[in-house]
Amino acid sequence: MKPALFVISWFALPALIVSGQTPQEALSFEVASVKPAAPNGQGPGMPLLKGPAEERMRFRGGPGSNDPGRIDYVGVTLKMLLKRAYDVAAYQISGPGWLETDRYDIGAKLPPATNREHLRSMLRELVMKRFQIELHRETRTLAVYSLTVAKNGPKLQPSENLPEYEAAALKRNWERIKARVAALQRGEHVPGSSLHMASTTMARFAETLSSNLNRPVKDKTQLEGAYSFWLEWDPESAKPAGDAPLGPSIFAAVQEQLGLKLQRENEQLELLVIDKAQKTPTSN
Repeated sequence: MKPALFVISWFALPALIVSGQTPQEALSFEVASVKPAAPNGQGPGMPLLKGPAEERMRFRGGPGSNDPGRIDYVGVTLKMLLKRAYDVAAYQISGPGWLETDRYDIGAKLPPATNREHLRSMLRELVMKRFQIELHRETRTLAVYSLTVAKNGPKLQPSENLPEYEAAALKRNWERIKARVAALQRGEHVPGSSLHMASTTMARFAETLSSNLNRPVKDKTQLEGAYSFWLEWDPESAKPAGDAPLGPSIFAAVQEQLGLKLQRENEQLELLVIDKAQKTPTSN
């Protein structure tokens, strides 16, 4: 995962790319299929995950993978596709709500020697044509977050060796599943989201928080080196089991469990605004 960059270079792209047009020399998929996904948006072998991890699992193949000659995207949303096509974050895309609820399956054969930039260009052309998209760019004031050290200091664990961490993570995840089942049987509540990282800098941790908050998170802790992170919280959409109280929010969890603090600020960010798009893609 690359560190988040908040000066977004894609806005310097020529207007013809932002409008969906591509230069004549741009590559195109040799064969491409775009169709609505099954009702549950779940493909074969797809784990029941949520958040960034779930999203990554839905994108298979392409440059740098074990299958560089084709892509197979399973149950992806149009917002996910636009993120990849324009190399932007989710919070930089504004449009109708169905952009992140309706799901699609995409399969395509890539020309030889396709690299990541070629793939982004081909995805831009594909989604613009198949979904009949019209869009523009504009600057808006949005909430962003600064990650700082809380008043009583950090509660961070040292970096762990990956094999040992993976064994501990598997054990902890299994215990968490058993605890969830037992809590549900008792009518109690267990936090619905978790984040486990074995050896990570504060900058990369801030980037991961950004993915979960759907807003930029800037590392202002001034903490050097690498740490391991275990974080559990309830997303805003969580519902309690019976009369049981909800677990901590991600903001409370960061402070209580890690001794860090997320502080809200306002900042002007450039967005990709979807003016028009059709839910049903044109025929293959």
